[in-house]
Amino acid sequence: MIDIIGDADFVIAGGGTAGCILAARLSEDPAAKVILLEAGPPDRDKWIHIPMGYAKLFGSGVYDWRYETEPEPNLDDRRIHWPRGKVLGGSGSVNGLVYLRGSPRDYDRWAQAGATGWSYDAVEPIFRSIEHWEGDPSDARGAEGKVHVAVPRMAPAAAAFIESCVAAGLPRNPDWNNGKPIDGVGPIQLNTRRGRRSSTAQEYLRPAMGRQNLRVITGAITTRIVIAEGRATGVVAMTPAGEQTFTAKRQVVVCTGAIETPKLLMLSGIGDGAHLAEMGIETRLHSPGVGRNLQDHLVAKFILRTKPCGTINEIMRNPLRQAKMGLDYLFTRNGPLSVGAGEANAFARVTPGAEEAEAQLLFVNFAVITYQAGLLPHPGVMFNFGQCRPDSRGRITLRSPNIEDKPRIRANYLEHPNDVRVILEAAKLSRRVMEQRPLANLIEEELRPGTDTRDDEAYLRHIRATASTVFHPCGTVRMGTDDQAPLDPTLRLKGIAGLTVADASAFPLIPSPNIQPAVMLVAERAATFLRMAG
Repeated sequence: MIDIIGDADFVIAGGGTAGCILAARLSEDPAAKVILLEAGPPDRDKWIHIPMGYAKLFGSGVYDWRYETEPEPNLDDRRIHWPRGKVLGGSGSVNGLVYLRGSPRDYDRWAQAGATGWSYDAVEPIFRSIEHWEGDPSDARGAEGKVHVAVPRMAPAAAAFIESCVAAGLPRNPDWNNGKPIDGVGPIQLNTRRGRRSSTAQEYLRPAMGRQNLRVITGAITTRIVIAEGRATGVVAMTPAGEQTFTAKRQVVVCTGAIETPKLLMLSGIGDGAHLAEMGIETRLHSPGVGRNLQDHLVAKFILRTKPCGTINEIMRNPLRQAKMGLDYLFTRNGPLSVGAGEANAFARVTPGAEEAEAQLLFVNFAVITYQAGLLPHPGVMFNFGQCRPDSRGRITLRSPNIEDKPRIRANYLEHPNDVRVILEAAKLSRRVMEQRPLANLIEEELRPGTDTRDDEAYLRHIRATASTVFHPCGTVRMGTDDQAPLDPTLRLKGIAGLTVADASAFPLIPSPNIQPAVMLVAERAATFLRMAG
């Protein structure tokens, strides 16, 4: 490997889903030296690569930044745990692997919001280029991309969930990623390859790590962007070798995520001048949009005790079935260990006049009260229900000028009355689905919220007392053409040369479903923009 002490063409802060793509793409040019800095360790843990291992990792918190929100006024003043991946591959190495591009209208809304050039027609070819679809061939799906996308085998209860959604009036949807609206119900799609996690760390970065012009440093926390005469010239990072400065001749690229990216910018003097002054930080660029526009999907759960029907709870209580599950996975890469966060999805319109799906239901073939407490000691399933496009907006601010202090996160869940209205209707839809056969025939007891929860007031009590994040924070350094947008539509920071932001913080609006493919999209486009700039 070439000896890059601290001098490169591109310095990338953050080796998550986006950073891994950018490091791989930018280093394709053998003349471009690239340094990738990741705060967490390498992604060597076997549980990272086993899809069902996400539940074990989630409960352990080993590769987690362990953020939490400030007390949320509309969630009974609870602090909500916000796990984010702290490992090579970032959250893409520890998440539930759900792969959903989103509705075409999601990206048309981006363009309408000022992200010119990001309409669905513009980005659809990029989505196809990212994926290696393992289902039936389709002109709408990519066949040669790096990230493998597959439909896992469904458990009996997941199939029952789909049939009950159909009985409740939802249409079948055989493919969520074919460029059509995401209404209806169907099996989940996961980014897996032969039963293993197909992350950007594995599919993009690992094949590139042998290149002479790429250096990857793990355990390196970026503490500050170096700015000289209105230009980002590098970053300072705490590395296993101590504090080091890494100089970027062409561009500093920040990919530290929707929480750490605005934090890093603010610590570097880029943000709302009044807030920076409160923190005792010199303002290098007054950019009041940094940290604002925070969005996330909020979900609550129905938790059900079922008859024996092949749930993970049953398997984990039976040593013989555990052994069979392990052997199935070892020899065939199939079975429950090859499945991530869910097995089936439903998207539905739940208010009069809705033009597309507003609510998402995600079916999970196990039951827990909390992930930390572990599986319940009996057969069980659960499904999340939540809103696709929340109108509430939160904010990230600094707690102090100390890099070691986590920022203040105010999600402001359910602040907008439309969010309350939609999530209540999603709860009612969930109950209608549960009452349809064949799912109704499997249910022995409704553990949460309980069969007496029937009216708006009772549902809202349940939601306020139990709802949580579905792990999709975004939008905190949004791109757009208006004065409040920190980034332009090519992801360059307005007002500071040589600085690009490429992660979920750049989203103008949250996509309808899970956001991982949208992060991949942003990274691929950022790489193209940077290469075109020369």
